[in-house]
Amino acid sequence: MKNRAGAYSLYLGLIILFSVAVAYLAPVSWSTLKSLFPRSDRVRPPFSVEALNPVVSAIAAEAKDAGLRKGDRILSVNDRQFAGYGVMMDAFANAHPGDWLTVTTQRQEGGRSQQQILKIRLAPAPGPSRSLGETVTIVEWSIVTPWFCLLLGFWVAAVRPRDGLAWLLLGLMISFSQIANEMELPLLQGWERDVAVGYHKFFASAWPIWMLLFGVYFPERSDFEKRRPWLKWILIGPLLFFAVTDTVVTVGSIESFSSVQRLYRLVHPLNTFAFVLGMVAVGTFFANLHSKQATTANCDARRRLTLLVVGTQVSLTPMFILILYGLWRHAGPLDNVPSWLAVLALLMCSLFPITLAYVIVVERALDVRVVIRQGVRYALAKGGVRLLRVAASVAIIAAIISLISRPKTSWSLDIIVIAAGWAILIYVRKIGERLVNWIDRRFFREAYNAEQILSDLSEKVRTIVETRPLLEIVAQRISESLHVLRVALLLDNGGIYHPAHAVGYAGLPDVRFNDGDVIVKHLQKVKQPLRVNLKDSDLWLNEPGEMDQEESARLKELAAQLLLPLAAKEKLLGFITLGPKQSEEPYSGSDLRLLQSVATQTGLALENSRLTAAIAAEVAQRERLNRELEIAREVQERLFPQDLPPVPGLDYCGACRPAFGVGGDYYDFVSLASGELGIAIGDVSGKGISAALLMASLQASLRGQTIDGGCELSKLMGNVNRLVYDASASNRYATFFYSQYQPGNRSLTYVNAGHNAPMVLRKNEGTWDIIRLETGGPVVGLLPGAAYEHATLILHPGDMLLAFTDGISEAMNPAEEEWGEKRLIEAAKDCLTLNAAGIIDKLMKAADAFAAGAVQHDDMTLVVARVVAFDSTASAAAVGVA
Repeated sequence: MKNRAGAYSLYLGLIILFSVAVAYLAPVSWSTLKSLFPRSDRVRPPFSVEALNPVVSAIAAEAKDAGLRKGDRILSVNDRQFAGYGVMMDAFANAHPGDWLTVTTQRQEGGRSQQQILKIRLAPAPGPSRSLGETVTIVEWSIVTPWFCLLLGFWVAAVRPRDGLAWLLLGLMISFSQIANEMELPLLQGWERDVAVGYHKFFASAWPIWMLLFGVYFPERSDFEKRRPWLKWILIGPLLFFAVTDTVVTVGSIESFSSVQRLYRLVHPLNTFAFVLGMVAVGTFFANLHSKQATTANCDARRRLTLLVVGTQVSLTPMFILILYGLWRHAGPLDNVPSWLAVLALLMCSLFPITLAYVIVVERALDVRVVIRQGVRYALAKGGVRLLRVAASVAIIAAIISLISRPKTSWSLDIIVIAAGWAILIYVRKIGERLVNWIDRRFFREAYNAEQILSDLSEKVRTIVETRPLLEIVAQRISESLHVLRVALLLDNGGIYHPAHAVGYAGLPDVRFNDGDVIVKHLQKVKQPLRVNLKDSDLWLNEPGEMDQEESARLKELAAQLLLPLAAKEKLLGFITLGPKQSEEPYSGSDLRLLQSVATQTGLALENSRLTAAIAAEVAQRERLNRELEIAREVQERLFPQDLPPVPGLDYCGACRPAFGVGGDYYDFVSLASGELGIAIGDVSGKGISAALLMASLQASLRGQTIDGGCELSKLMGNVNRLVYDASASNRYATFFYSQYQPGNRSLTYVNAGHNAPMVLRKNEGTWDIIRLETGGPVVGLLPGAAYEHATLILHPGDMLLAFTDGISEAMNPAEEEWGEKRLIEAAKDCLTLNAAGIIDKLMKAADAFAAGAVQHDDMTLVVARVVAFDSTASAAAVGVA
């Protein structure tokens, strides 16, 4: 009911405005038409007065003969007080040449005021002296163009009364129809004349406003205006003020000069400023069209804009140049210019409404032809075809009956007539069906079976597992089958529903909906197609008053008339928005059932597509991570010693087996410049990539400190601690053991930074001595200023240095029992006859045997060094030190 009442209000306003426009234009056109021919009943005004001041400014010969002088104040005309221009208009309305005009004047002479009553005999108006071109121009510019503008504007507004752009076009056409007309209304008097003059003056003054607004909103709002909607009011506000004040002054001066003199004195000095603002507004019209023409991605829209830009520039540029010329000469735009040039400029101006009409009607910028087709023409066309089919069928049957009922007719002729009649009936039926199908296509009806297309689509989408092809085929088929120009599919992305594919838009619409919007909550709840009525949400939403203007604006930008939820189980995956059909018919119940089936199958296919994509992404991610881990493992393996530099009298080896491909255990053998061998082992806190990175930092720190070999081990460890502390997080640290072996005297100098104490196994007369290397300090990387001590141990031939990480000693079996250092030592004792590499291999196998297949939970690292007998003299010569 509200929508219907709103439509009635719009049409009522349109009728009233049309009545005013016709009431003004009809007498003006009639007066203009009569002025083209010589007339003996027209009178010439005998005098004129100053603006809004009853003081004579110019006089004709008959007034001068009667005694009227410039500067006289007119007090009354025909016994009516001369309060405004309306008195003179009424006096001349029914006057004829030879009639007497009684004028009471007041004159100042010699400092004295003198009143007098003058009788002025009215003279006939001079006959027209125009060329044929000027006459044609007046008819075209003052009669044809205004009526054309009026009919075009009101026709489009009547066809599309709810379209704001149609009303903008109406305002522009009314304004353009008034800018060339005079306010001479001899056929109107009283309040009718005041209304007509006010209508004329307002629309003539407001033409720049309509131009600006039309440029901003045609064919759609410019991007610049969307970002700064307030900016246009900087021009519209002052222009509207000048249009209103000019209208008030003009209408007021008809009734009473004194009522509007103060307002006139206020705004008259600003006329030049108002003119400049108007030119800027018209320039903004062209700037907006040029910008949209350059940026729009839609070929049809670009073609329409190009036609409009070229047509309006060609039509208005000559008059614009004459206006600038007149300003430079301080004259009117058509003063002191050749008549042919004035005629050409006026004729070119008339192309402006013709260009708009072509773009709107022929190029279908507002698609008004679709609305007309939707109405009476379609009903008459289709009904007429059916009526013709029935009439033809009746006529043929009647002819058959008439022929076979005649006497003396042979049976063979009767059979031929009946057969021919039925053949003609069948042929007429086929012709009728073809005509109906042609009309359907012409009026954008479903010329083919939309039901079959949509049913096939709902079956087909089940087999599509890729999101993009799924969205494309659904949007395209719906658009084709129901002749829907605009279809958009919005998908959920973390609670935000944004367009993933669209048909009929310049690009993907820049709109977003979220879980808190009324539309989304309603679709989540009902999971049914939802008709949209942007004029009144109370009629289609069960949450009255909750939808805000911003949400309505987003739906309006999508031109949504129907919403289809895409759901899977209880989750709303997205929704489809459908614009109006090209036939502008509402969506039928059959349409809704078919579209609901398509939406349901699309939702299931979309969920399958998402699951497939998620699985594929997870597999790809896993493969990528595995590859990265493999690369990291290869890099880390390169950090471990690749070659073991020979050291006289020492057999040594190391091995590391990370728990997770890469790890934080570290061992190293460093060949020093002094001939010594640096032996290092460490265990970084944590596991995986982060521990491996800190392990690399630890190695770099150690190698950097040992490159010159001239630092005590306690100071060296302090430097390493500081470097690791600076390079790691506050909760990261490493246990670390570093020693230097001197082959000449078999001394081992070491420092232990919180690491599992390495052990020296020494067999002495059948017994084993276990020497733990514990001297040192805290772990590295935890305390910035930690202090360390070092110690030296002389190794004997046959001694075994065993360094390890807790992954060895704490290896667990399925019963969660630790292997322990005791079992490690016992296993090492059994390896006395093996070389270092063999010892490591045997100890690793012993640990694995104890674990009995349990998962390795920590990195396992071992370093073994055995002292063997050698020639000390040769050794000293080899290393160059004692």
